[in-house]
Amino acid sequence: MVVDHLSSRAEYGPISMARRNIAIAELVIFSAIHLIQIPIRFTQEWRYWHNRKKRHIARCFIYSWFSMIGILSQLRIASSAMIISKSHPDKSMLIAEACLQSVGLSPLLFEVSLVLLRCGQAGEYGRGNSKWSLPIRIALHGFRFPIFIAIVLAVVGGIINIRPYGEAGSVVLVVTFVFVCGLVGWLSIKCRSILPATGRRGVMLTMLTLPFLLIRVIYFLLQEYGPPAFNPASGSVGILAGMGLLMELIIIGIFVLARTVIEPLSGPSENKRHITTNDAEWTGN
Repeated sequence: MVVDHLSSRAEYGPISMARRNIAIAELVIFSAIHLIQIPIRFTQEWRYWHNRKKRHIARCFIYSWFSMIGILSQLRIASSAMIISKSHPDKSMLIAEACLQSVGLSPLLFEVSLVLLRCGQAGEYGRGNSKWSLPIRIALHGFRFPIFIAIVLAVVGGIINIRPYGEAGSVVLVVTFVFVCGLVGWLSIKCRSILPATGRRGVMLTMLTLPFLLIRVIYFLLQEYGPPAFNPASGSVGILAGMGLLMELIIIGIFVLARTVIEPLSGPSENKRHITTNDAEWTGN
């Protein structure tokens, strides 16, 4: 369990230079990712505004800043800063850093849901207009709740050392991930008859993330139940870089590509005219 690994962390002395170097790399990489994804998401929100509220610059910026990739970047920046700030961190800081590392899995799994929902709106502008049926939309929204509960139970169970909590969270996470894989596979077949080409490509790209998400889920479980080598604070730097950082970067890259395929950053002026028309409807003009 996480708390057992962290309790023995004091025996290992200060954080290794290799771990600090990984933290510095994470800080630089995720800061760059966050700064790059903000204008991309802002442009997409502004051009394709699918929300009920009136389109506004401030709303587009907030949605861009707090996108799932943005939230993941902020979590990674915070956890890396903790590692860099002290060469001899206390137990509470190590627990906080481990929590941030573990919770960071949920934005990636949430992004599966959000990207697939946007696939159903590919080629459409304004709110609604999804080509997915209501049961599919409910399923895509619904699986985020058990993922959140599962990760919270697993992390809290590890911190307070109540094994049933951690085990329950891990079981829910595994079952939900299997459901997600089955759902994405089924949608990859169903989308051929109902989605335009951009939507189908978005579904295929989302399916491409599943093997890397599987490795990331396995790493999450090994952090909780595996040997000390899988502990993010004191374990193997190679495992952290390979099963953690590298997998996340690949997944992020695929998600960004999928969103730009579904919602191109540039296009015919007709698209802009359509958005303007939607705004006029909202304002009653």
